[in-house]
Amino acid sequence: MSDSAADAFESEFIEFQNRLAYLRESRAYVTDRLGHDEWVEAALLELDVAAEELKVRQEELLSWADQVAVEKSPAEPERLLLRAAFTGSPFPTLIVTGDDGVIRRANAAALALLDVTRSYAAGRPFPVFADLRFRAALRSALAAAGRTGEARTVRMRLARRRLPPVDVTLAIAPLDLPGERPHLLIGTAIVPPPEPVTPSGPEIQPAREDVLCSFARLLLSPGFSLGQAAGALREALADWVYVDLVDETGAWRPSAVVAGEGVSADDHRPLALPRRVLESGRLALESPLDDLGVLGEDADGVRVAARLGVGSLVCVRLAARRPMGTVTLARRGGARPPLSLAEAGLLRELGDQLALRLDLDELLA
Repeated sequence: MSDSAADAFESEFIEFQNRLAYLRESRAYVTDRLGHDEWVEAALLELDVAAEELKVRQEELLSWADQVAVEKSPAEPERLLLRAAFTGSPFPTLIVTGDDGVIRRANAAALALLDVTRSYAAGRPFPVFADLRFRAALRSALAAAGRTGEARTVRMRLARRRLPPVDVTLAIAPLDLPGERPHLLIGTAIVPPPEPVTPSGPEIQPAREDVLCSFARLLLSPGFSLGQAAGALREALADWVYVDLVDETGAWRPSAVVAGEGVSADDHRPLALPRRVLESGRLALESPLDDLGVLGEDADGVRVAARLGVGSLVCVRLAARRPMGTVTLARRGGARPPLSLAEAGLLRELGDQLALRLDLDELLA
């Protein structure tokens, strides 16, 4: 019984005792001719109330007794043992559910292998951690294991955020949980290597400052163009750059500048992501990339992100005196590490510089 329920019961019991005291006092004034029937009716009503309260408390006690019995049952230590074995296993293991393989549980070894935190992994589809070239095979294996109830193995490459990609062989086994959605157990014999030593702040800061300074010099050069700015961003941070601008009336000019091999301004690219970033003012970082349709489709109906092998993407807004548009950077998966939060912050600073230059051009026009 909870503290609030106990307090409520105590309050009701005190009120019940007060009502009984009133009945006892009034019994001295009640006669067979005056008030007798009303007094009896009130006494019976109080008995009904007492019986109902006793019934409720009996049900609570039975529920509490069942809970205590479950906690003391022989199966409880076994459950705790299995949970500890899953959590402390040196082999990366996941429990996923649904057709998309949404991660429900991940042990410490799996989190280290994926290079993510527990909060980041929970509720995220497991296929987003696969290299684009392996996602279709992984999704098919997950669906087959859930549909047939038979174990499957699939080879794939994991695309990780700060660590290099790693090739693994996954074993996928269905879990039979009565009354639950279909669950799958995913494991691999790969043991994550020790955490690499990352460079300290002073060692990587000059590279960041060099990018900021060289980009500022470009913006102040006499022959500046938006295409030059996009090319500089591509050389410093990404494999492809998209610039989408908004005029003073609020009309979008998509693909104002596109930099990168294999992409074209004629590709049908949706503006949902640039609109969201421009309206919210917050950058969008997809690392690894989840939505393969974010860059639209080419003339043949093929998703551009899949054709190019995009592994990560970041979009920041351009704004000065008014909202001016967005810059979207995409990086190929596997060629170098996915775009990081630090690089997204750097792009935001570069975007602020670019917005000021575009605003100056408007004033001088």
